[in-house]
Amino acid sequence: MKFLLIPDKFKGSLTSEEVARAVQLGIEKVQPRAAFHSIKASDGGDGFLNAIARYKPYIGIQTVGEDPLGRARLCSYLYNQEESAAYIELANASGLELLSVKERDPMITSTYGTGLQIKDAIEKGARNIYVGLGGSATNDGGIGIAAALGFVFLNDEGNVLKPIGKNLLHVRHIDTSCVSALLKEVSFFAVNDVTNPLFGEDGAAFVYAPQKGASAKVIVALDKGLQNLHRVVTHLFGSDNSVLSGAGAAGGAAYGLKSFLNAEFLHGIDFILKLSEIETTMASETFDYIITGEGRIDAQTLSGKLVQGVLSLGKKFDIPVIAVCGQLDVEMTTLKEMGIADVIEIQNANKPLSYNLKNAQDLLIKAMEKFYKSAT
Repeated sequence: MKFLLIPDKFKGSLTSEEVARAVQLGIEKVQPRAAFHSIKASDGGDGFLNAIARYKPYIGIQTVGEDPLGRARLCSYLYNQEESAAYIELANASGLELLSVKERDPMITSTYGTGLQIKDAIEKGARNIYVGLGGSATNDGGIGIAAALGFVFLNDEGNVLKPIGKNLLHVRHIDTSCVSALLKEVSFFAVNDVTNPLFGEDGAAFVYAPQKGASAKVIVALDKGLQNLHRVVTHLFGSDNSVLSGAGAAGGAAYGLKSFLNAEFLHGIDFILKLSEIETTMASETFDYIITGEGRIDAQTLSGKLVQGVLSLGKKFDIPVIAVCGQLDVEMTTLKEMGIADVIEIQNANKPLSYNLKNAQDLLIKAMEKFYKSAT
């Protein structure tokens, strides 16, 4: 049998490469002659640069930037000279993993550090900039990125606002007099796989802010702030991007990239799969199964993330898709209706989360072995 492996990471325990390797080891215990083809994938979130590095020639560039709380941090991005293209992973400067649990607060975090990376890339000659969204610690609607590029956000009294989540509600005017005309020569691309709008019950604050440290009261305040930003942007620029599919990605950073930089939205997994040229491979080779997955399969998985993108690929080539996960929080009937052939959940429900994270590799190997023993 031949398997195509396109897993996401198991956050907090395994990289996507480690997931693929564990899947392979488990299957080989039952089918030692099985063949495997692995794709390094990303939905635009954590691991975006690693995926790009596998398929594009690049120069790694390091800059002194800022983390989500404004502290100095050495940041990196990739630059492709031939295409004058920079690839920036938002989580590299503005990521949740850069903060301790106690530090997580989307009212005071900012994407300003990501904006500094974009600015540096433009100064170095980049004219195509791809920003992988996901894993952010922020809910600032992208005003941090915009501020780093010359946009100035003002309150009622005309005072300059720090570009952080809690100040979204106070934005009354946006001064663009310091924005470089060079931005018009640059094409921007927001790479992500979520479908959430900017605000509302399915928006950035209500869906993603809880995992960034927001309380119920803070979530409501952030949502109102995003609504206010939208009103000001619509009034000044005449653009209504709040309901675009994916506008709420990375705490609304996608909305900011679109509204301030006219970024084109790209479906993350489709973008990476195109770079990998996997469809060319699939047209000439036969695969029996595609195996994908992520650490936790839940409602967000159904909102355009990597698993759903892989499922579309399976449907196109009529290949059954099996998903692996650490924890399953969606009814199997729902996943079956999506077209997933089966789901393999690896957690030991009798053990604490810490145990399952620490032993994820062994659990995954054993789960794959058990599944394919029962299938043969």
